[in-house]
Amino acid sequence: MVIITEEITIEAPAEEVWALVAAAERQAEWFPGMASSTVEGTVRTIGTAAGGMLLEEILDIDHDRRRFEYRITGPMQFDHHLGSIEVHEVDGAKSASRVVYGQELEPTALAYVLGAALRDALVGLRELVETGATSRGWDPEGGA
Repeated sequence: MVIITEEITIEAPAEEVWALVAAAERQAEWFPGMASSTVEGTVRTIGTAAGGMLLEEILDIDHDRRRFEYRITGPMQFDHHLGSIEVHEVDGAKSASRVVYGQELEPTALAYVLGAALRDALVGLRELVETGATSRGWDPEGGA
């Protein structure tokens, strides 16, 4: 199993950043290559800009710890997958946040691709929070 972790600082209060991360249906607004994201119960369905789809199970949205956990359930097959996004206040700066995006996965062959995707997603999140710019691929009229 491999663990990938990426992090970024966003110039906005942790509560503001967390509100966006915790809104699971809004992921496509900041994750490049996603055209839509919808939630029904604990299942998030992602429509990709390439026309594919991805299913995820939302495991936990912990508002006290500002931690979102999920796992990819299909159609990609993993022996193990756990994704998490945490939003922290930057020490001494209530107007800045540190966002940590992690993935545990097996098989390890997907680590390079998912690592690049995590970096892109964090940049997309920062751009949405700081400037209001939505991610490339997002279709506000679309649906999965």
